[in-house]
Amino acid sequence: MSEPRGTVEAARVLGALARGVLGAGYTPEVPVRMMETLSRLPGEAERKQVLGVFRALDTKPVALAMTGKRVPVSWFTPAEAEALVLKWKAARLPLQRRLAQIIISLSLSSLYSYSTVEWERIGYQGPIGRPPRKAGPLHPEEITSDEVIDCDAVIVGSGPAGGCVADHLARAGLDVVVLEKGRYFAPRDLNHVEPEAIRDMYLYGMTLATADQGCRIIAGSTVGGGGTVNYTTSFRTPPDVLQEWARLSGVDAFASGEIDASLDEMSARLNVNTDSSAAGRRDELMEEGLKKLGWHVDNLPRSVKGCTQDEQCGYCGFGCRVGAKTSPTLLETATAAGARLIVGVDVRKVIVSDGRAVGVEAVSGDARVTVKARAVVVAAGAIESPALLLRSGLGGRVGHGLHLHPGTAAWGVFDEEVRIWEGTTQARYSNELRDRDGGYGPIFETVPAHPGAGSTAAFPWVSAADHRARMDKYRFVSFCAVLPRDTSEGRIRLARDGSPRVVYKLGVDDDRRLADGVIAAGKVLEAAGAREVYSSHPSFISYRPDNGGSSHERWAEETRRAGYRKGAVTLFSYHQMSSCRMGTNPATSAVDGDNESHEVKSLYVTDSSTFPTASGVNPMLSVYGIAHRAAQKIAARLS
Repeated sequence: MSEPRGTVEAARVLGALARGVLGAGYTPEVPVRMMETLSRLPGEAERKQVLGVFRALDTKPVALAMTGKRVPVSWFTPAEAEALVLKWKAARLPLQRRLAQIIISLSLSSLYSYSTVEWERIGYQGPIGRPPRKAGPLHPEEITSDEVIDCDAVIVGSGPAGGCVADHLARAGLDVVVLEKGRYFAPRDLNHVEPEAIRDMYLYGMTLATADQGCRIIAGSTVGGGGTVNYTTSFRTPPDVLQEWARLSGVDAFASGEIDASLDEMSARLNVNTDSSAAGRRDELMEEGLKKLGWHVDNLPRSVKGCTQDEQCGYCGFGCRVGAKTSPTLLETATAAGARLIVGVDVRKVIVSDGRAVGVEAVSGDARVTVKARAVVVAAGAIESPALLLRSGLGGRVGHGLHLHPGTAAWGVFDEEVRIWEGTTQARYSNELRDRDGGYGPIFETVPAHPGAGSTAAFPWVSAADHRARMDKYRFVSFCAVLPRDTSEGRIRLARDGSPRVVYKLGVDDDRRLADGVIAAGKVLEAAGAREVYSSHPSFISYRPDNGGSSHERWAEETRRAGYRKGAVTLFSYHQMSSCRMGTNPATSAVDGDNESHEVKSLYVTDSSTFPTASGVNPMLSVYGIAHRAAQKIAARLS
């Protein structure tokens, strides 16, 4: 098969620009990896557009318009390329700013994700040991030729929602088929190499972002979904949130105790506990800073059993080799009860006949797969679930009301080694600011940060030499993440090829909450002993603590003035929700109080997309509460 038109020219341009971004760290493999990452962009049109821009930059007319020089960009020297990226980074034209953002992120991650030379330089040891020779407990099927399957219920997605519903329906004696787009990774398959795990286990290889590039979307796409790659954090849905959901949705279950009962049962089944939260140094520093300020801090509740809490825990975002995460175990009980798990299947459409869902159409490689069922359960997450429904012809409120729980952080440089990639994935949190604005204030958390992602997040790029020098300090940095409960609402739309397009713009109130949170997080890091504190702004806004506090006040004002909207900071979304809301009124919701579509009978949605508003906390246990209750309703109708 021939390469797409313009691939060679685009690669040449990427290589030239990467030399400017990386300076002495550049290697010839970098543009190859950059091209591979771009190939994972979700939409064909977007891939062609991005590659088309880079290809055009190798022509003199476009180069003149975009750079001011009538010279193909691939001819630029490293110094000229660096100056160009700096110029684009500060440009008024959104396209130029976006190009700078793409080039910087791709260049840094393509170097620090792979290079053992750079790992040694910055003190990162890479994957710890070899994977165990342990086969997994699941034995999923693959389809290689056209096939038609009949069953009682087909479930789209094998994450927490899909696994929970499959477990309940299968144990109720129903014939269940679970379709998963991603692959299955047994413990022996988990090499813990950062870029390979991101490519294979995350939605679109973590290339998905909002249309304005203001927020990156991070979601699981493998057997077990988010439950396989997430950090096992299992907060109960806050009581005030449940009350709000009941009031806004009209669904009594949120206030009557039904959801609470499901949360209780699922907490017990998943072994949610606070005894498996041994803190790594980054969590300890956050805890020390919070305690010195007299602020709230507590152990995170985690859904694990048999967690060794050792040095490999920081790699759990790439899959748990120990098998301690309890979320995927529901797939084990489901398949033990007779459910079929089929992987590598991309569901493209729900089949609707006479206003009722009667199955799904999917592809598996070149094979066409049709599953006929009495009920269709969509549990593909708040990005993919509405995209599937929209491709199937549904409208109404499908795709509306998206919340992203966007996060950013304050960073600190310490005199001691922190090694932020190590330690339990998440061990401590703080609710100190949560009750502000009626429960919409931010929470504080930390997560492991390996150098591929960390190189783009930990240090804003202001020049090749500056970033390279700062990466020498990578093992000395830590951070305090800030996640407000967002009131901003977005929407899932479809690209021409049916892939999801995420439209979301941060509102003024959420901008203020992020600013307040980062300013407070700076105090936490300062109290913990940081000798330099900075925000994630690309212009590198920092301060060195002084005895009087004036430096923090100056920094606080500077960060607030810079803001967090309109791409001022790249935000991160680990928790997407609310894009197919539950509610009794079809004018304001996509599914009813029993999780059935308002438009199509026997079509159910059971994942985080059904949240009436943002949860404000890591949503996994809330998903289980909703999915468990929905499974009971579905089982009763099918039995």
